[in-house]
Amino acid sequence: MTDGTDSQGTDAVGRRWPAQDYEVGREKIREYADVLGCSSPLHRDHDAARAAGFRAAVAPPTFAAVYVARSLAGAMFDPASGIFDPEAGLAGYRFVQRRQYFEWLEPVCSGDTISTAASLAGAEDRDGARYRNFESESVNQRGDVVLRGRYEGVVPALRPPGSRPPSSPEDPAPVPERTGLEAGDAYPEYRVTPDRYAAQRYAGASGDFTPFHLDAELARAIGLPGIILHGLYTYGQLAHGLLEPFGGDPRALRTLAARFRRPSVPEQELVMTGRVESAADGRIEVACSVAQGGRDVLTEGAAVLVVPPK
Repeated sequence: MTDGTDSQGTDAVGRRWPAQDYEVGREKIREYADVLGCSSPLHRDHDAARAAGFRAAVAPPTFAAVYVARSLAGAMFDPASGIFDPEAGLAGYRFVQRRQYFEWLEPVCSGDTISTAASLAGAEDRDGARYRNFESESVNQRGDVVLRGRYEGVVPALRPPGSRPPSSPEDPAPVPERTGLEAGDAYPEYRVTPDRYAAQRYAGASGDFTPFHLDAELARAIGLPGIILHGLYTYGQLAHGLLEPFGGDPRALRTLAARFRRPSVPEQELVMTGRVESAADGRIEVACSVAQGGRDVLTEGAAVLVVPPK
């Protein structure tokens, strides 16, 4: 591998990796829901879930991070994708996510077997950094598509030891407007403060043990302020907040896209705000964001929600 301007990985665009299976269990759903603070009995009690029309205890929407992980890791850590090369120091664990998109089509319940296939949808190398876009599709044991995902990120260029991280201009942060369930109104605000060990607990629940979420010294060595929360933890809290007006029913959230503006950290309150762009025929479109310490950490949020069946 050269300085990052070669085409390794870019010629693999369109490659699809073999599907990986994940068997969903109630206790894993419970563990994941606990980490995000999702208190709905739908995630814990089979009888409550069945009374609401589910097959069994149902996973929160962003439990998708758990059942797609093995497939995505297989794609990211395959040298063909161009971001894993131990000799050059480029490795998937340094993949910094920039944007996330999920589309949910069917609920995922305890007892399901979810099969996920990942593919490389886009690749660009410039200035020593490697930009990669991955996509995934997940189906259950009945062949129903339950999720489509898109993950855009970058492995930054390596810096010489002791060098300072490059400064980069920040995009103007949009001013969040408080929004609601009617077009133009404020969506109910949602606040949560991640505890000191939120990153470690999320790592256990999701299976994502990326070192800079767990090791403060390593995180600072690559230019971070210390341990940072998983992007999908913050994204999961955004999804949680969006579902609060619906009693946490995961059927309400159909799509959610967001941009990761900057890392979030433990022990500082996260605040979700939003604005209803449209509301008609049981379909609600919401523009949303998440801030921490007065600075946006997730922006350009766009969600589609529907009123779930009673």
